[in-house]
Amino acid sequence: MKKNYGLILFLGVFLLMCLWPLVGMAVMGPSEAAANEALAAPPSLTKGGAFNADFLNDTSDYFADHFASRRELVTINAKLEAAIFGESAEEKVILGKDGWLFYKSTLDDYQGQNLLSDREVGAAARCLALMQEYAQEQNVAFLFTIVPNKNTLYPEYMPARCVPSELPGNAERLREALRQEGVRFVDLESAFCAEDRVLYQRLDSHWSNLGAALAHDAIMDALAKDAERFYSPDRFTAVQDHEGDLYAMLYPAGAEKDVQYYPDWSRRFTYDRPIRSAEDQKISTSCPDQSGSLLMFRDSFGNTLHTFMAESFGAACFSRAMPYDLSLLDDTGADTLVIEIVERNITWLTQHAPILPAPVRQLDLPEACDSSVQFTYAFTQTADGAVRCSGNLRCAPDAGSPIWLVCDGVIYEASPAGSGEFPFTAYLPAQPASFRIMFSQNGALVISKAHG
Repeated sequence: MKKNYGLILFLGVFLLMCLWPLVGMAVMGPSEAAANEALAAPPSLTKGGAFNADFLNDTSDYFADHFASRRELVTINAKLEAAIFGESAEEKVILGKDGWLFYKSTLDDYQGQNLLSDREVGAAARCLALMQEYAQEQNVAFLFTIVPNKNTLYPEYMPARCVPSELPGNAERLREALRQEGVRFVDLESAFCAEDRVLYQRLDSHWSNLGAALAHDAIMDALAKDAERFYSPDRFTAVQDHEGDLYAMLYPAGAEKDVQYYPDWSRRFTYDRPIRSAEDQKISTSCPDQSGSLLMFRDSFGNTLHTFMAESFGAACFSRAMPYDLSLLDDTGADTLVIEIVERNITWLTQHAPILPAPVRQLDLPEACDSSVQFTYAFTQTADGAVRCSGNLRCAPDAGSPIWLVCDGVIYEASPAGSGEFPFTAYLPAQPASFRIMFSQNGALVISKAHG
């Protein structure tokens, strides 16, 4: 019988294609993560000293994340979906106009969905006010700033199906609440909107070095600090060599690069200890030509911003700690505290109470307790000997009302942040024998019965 070599060849190629993800994985090794991907860990037959009942599921997850040529195949699929349907194959990435990419987590802000309640906005502002109060008591200058989302500044590149909200978003509402609280902040959104030049990267979720330079200058102006201003396009060289984080997520094997701006001057600051990357949890720098010391709580936008801030202070510490731990002021001896957070992460301010001693207040207590006040609470000893009291009210206080803890006759103001609908957190010098909760409701002070 005459053999059909064409069919045999076809079947051979088809079989090789089917087996390649497994065979290639054995020959070439497992595929690596792209961008900020978190891939499944290698499976283990045991877990916690016993047989791992999820071994097969773990093996399946590991293979799905690490099979051979995964990045290439994911990229081909994403390119096809973008070309044919105009859609992003990566759920975390929005495919915009003219090749622009946006972070999906900013869509709620853009469309005015799932926004903070008035109570939560007030709580975020109050937490910042408490941090400012504590800093000023230590003779430390305080400044807060919100980094605008990319689509807040460049909505014209968002896809037409994504309609922007005309109502005030979290950032605008928080800035107004900060004005009412007297919190010192710099409005970066206005500073960026005043510039015609695009200062965020097309394929990345962050600003360029040029944008970071503008942010530095705005912060220095707000601090009234005598420091060099870096924002000047003719002081930078544009090079198309940057791998955008959003592009890498969508097209992990893609080769397109974004434009980055590199300073034309030599770096003057030094790192106090070698860093692994700009993502490090804590970075310390020194710049002998400068004066003053800085503590800056930052997020990923600080990856580029910190290199400019370090040029303007004799000593600087950049922390990604969350919650914000103000004991670092004592550890660093900083005379300036700057808090930077991107618009999409404003909700963190309501979820993570700052670590600082609860301030003592002088108030007149109501004559009678309100037995209807219900709340949950827990005391936790901290490493430095303080006691963390955290809990959640089961009834709504007035929108702008602080929450006070009356502990053995001493009144402390709690930070209105944590877990739950109406959370509170306070760091106390010791666990009280008796304490009560007090807040304003319907314009009048109410206080709970004693707990202990």
